Amino acid sequence: MKPIHVVLAGFYPPPFAGEPIHVKQLAEFLRQRGLHVDVLNLNRHAPSSDEYLNAPGRWGILRMLIGLPDRSTILHLHTNGHNWKSWLMIVTAALTARLKGTPAILTIHSGLFPGYVATFGRLRQALARRALHQFATVVGVNPEIGRAIQGLGLRAGHFTVIPAFLGVPTGAALEPSDRALIQGRSPLIVVVGGGDRDPELGLPVVLETLPHLVGKFPALRAVFAGWQVGPKVRPLIETRGLTEHAVCVGEISHERCLGFLREADVVVRSTFADGDAITVREALGLGVPIVASDTAFRPPGVILFRKGDVRDLLAKLEEVLAAPASRAERPHDPHEPARDLWRVYSRLVGEDPRLFSHVTS
Repeated sequence: MKPIHVVLAGFYPPPFAGEPIHVKQLAEFLRQRGLHVDVLNLNRHAPSSDEYLNAPGRWGILRMLIGLPDRSTILHLHTNGHNWKSWLMIVTAALTARLKGTPAILTIHSGLFPGYVATFGRLRQALARRALHQFATVVGVNPEIGRAIQGLGLRAGHFTVIPAFLGVPTGAALEPSDRALIQGRSPLIVVVGGGDRDPELGLPVVLETLPHLVGKFPALRAVFAGWQVGPKVRPLIETRGLTEHAVCVGEISHERCLGFLREADVVVRSTFADGDAITVREALGLGVPIVASDTAFRPPGVILFRKGDVRDLLAKLEEVLAAPASRAERPHDPHEPARDLWRVYSRLVGEDPRLFSHVTS
């Protein structure tokens, strides 16, 4: 029997950011359950690859977004929802779902989405509501996004909140070059930047804490990583005389990032806005203490500090480093989002045995 076909449309690594990593992991998750998956990479500048389909130019992507799905296909669009380009993709996918009878899912990833749609007037709200109603399910990756979706007029049952997290992959040990960066250094602080508009926003706050922490922990090493991280951070490390205690590795593969997270004494996420940061959930899943800014949403188990507040961040880091936690798994179920997302897919095909014969927990 021919497997069910899924078209995942979204960004795909590189860059190694939350949404692309989730799309890649979701493709693997669905294939493991017997579904045939094509990934349409919405990054117009992505190189050719056997792992995804791409098309030159925005209009080429839109044509593929319309042309790939049919009635036997599930179309799943992943986007940020916080600019007109994203809404062009949403409207195109909505038209595809309506005109071709394609069951479709939309996942909104960006923590900037609630603020963006709050600026909509009545006409734009009505147009957005009409587009969103063409999707069988609209997924927000955190409760704030879910409330913003509901505010556009979607009824309960038409939208859901599911974190963009499918568990922590089993990873290899650190590469020798990465191991050399942290050898003999303790404690190890791993700082992961992110965010859609300015991935380095919030990282200077962490740098401000380091001179104080080095006074108490002379062998401390902080590793800064993340998509588009480096142009601002590297000069700050040098001008503040922190080269002995801080290093910026910039954008690295997901596997390398996980290697650093596994070795960390504490992970820091100091962003000013987030959707559902995969780094935060991975740290929780690994049992590593995570100190993060108090954006609109953080999952349970995160130690919060007031975003932009150097003193508050310093106090929280000193507290964590003074009493190292054991690496026992924290009370965090990484499988719950996977089960919830699988239920969304299950509802689209009803009792189709091709889907349910591959269900796993």
